[in-house]
Amino acid sequence: MKTILHIVGTRPQFIKLAVLHNQLAGDSSFSQKIIHTGQHFSYNMNEIFFDQLNLPVPDINFNLHQSSSNLFIGEAADMLQDYFFKNDDSVVFVYGDTNTTVAAAIAAKRCKLPLIHFEAGVRTHDLSMPEEINRLITDRLATVNYCCTAKNFETMKAEGYDSIISSQLILTGDLMLDAFLKIKGTIKKVIDEKEYIACTIHRHDNLNNKENLKAIINALNKINDFVRVAMPVHPHTEKRMQEYNIVPSFKVLAPLGYPDMKTFLSNSAFVITDSGGTSREAYFSQKKSLIVMEKPFWPEIIETNCALNSIANEDSILEGFHQLSFLNADFTTQIFGDGHAAETIYQHLSANIDNL
Repeated sequence: MKTILHIVGTRPQFIKLAVLHNQLAGDSSFSQKIIHTGQHFSYNMNEIFFDQLNLPVPDINFNLHQSSSNLFIGEAADMLQDYFFKNDDSVVFVYGDTNTTVAAAIAAKRCKLPLIHFEAGVRTHDLSMPEEINRLITDRLATVNYCCTAKNFETMKAEGYDSIISSQLILTGDLMLDAFLKIKGTIKKVIDEKEYIACTIHRHDNLNNKENLKAIINALNKINDFVRVAMPVHPHTEKRMQEYNIVPSFKVLAPLGYPDMKTFLSNSAFVITDSGGTSREAYFSQKKSLIVMEKPFWPEIIETNCALNSIANEDSILEGFHQLSFLNADFTTQIFGDGHAAETIYQHLSANIDNL
């Protein structure tokens, strides 16, 4: 009997894992194990999701907390490779575009194990983004690539996947949408304000560039002068703001668990984010958003007038924010599928796992 090894390490991966693990749990023809690299390790970015989403405790936690991406990828790949060699009757399942994802992809192929990549085909064509490098490598190494959107699927086909490149290509929809539809928000309000702007900022390019982060926080401070801004602060964001002596005048919150985050977004007036995950969740919440990325991961949201994007520049952010209320947004297009991605993946896996 084969074992599906779910390799995770970050908040968005825990959310996607929760709905898929639950969907696969009823099938006795294969088993499942969870391997946690430790990429996100604080309680509010880690254990709270396992507690709230009813996920089993990971079978293995490497507890890797390397500050350098290269050191993390190298050490995680080595540890995963050692484990994979001892568990050769397995299928490796990875999510997204993180350092955990690419480390597992490299280790799986070195061990000649089948590799399945969920969230394949996202492209910005900007190789200065670490995520772009991670996803290109992982897509290319994968035995099966599951795509969230039709654009992702068509991008992969245009690159030769499912034809010149032998990787199998499947359009599934988005596990994040499954989670949003299936996991209830909290009944209580996360904050007391009647009208507020929900914000998240944590992207590598913004945190490691003092001028970028300063411009973003300054813009949020100015927006906060006339409508309340509230931001759950990622630990890395908090660290950089302190290091750069950048002082927010808006409301700062501790990181939120999934039900609280869903409520936080759903009750907001607008969303400002540099996160691919939060920009999707804003779309699911039918909230117009300003995405602080020159090349957003999900241009489909912008194409339906549900979002605008901005570079990390104070004037650009302020201009984009003021334009949000004028967008003629269309939230009816099923960009990310119909909320049955986990079921689609299960049907494909159950029919094909013995041949992977």
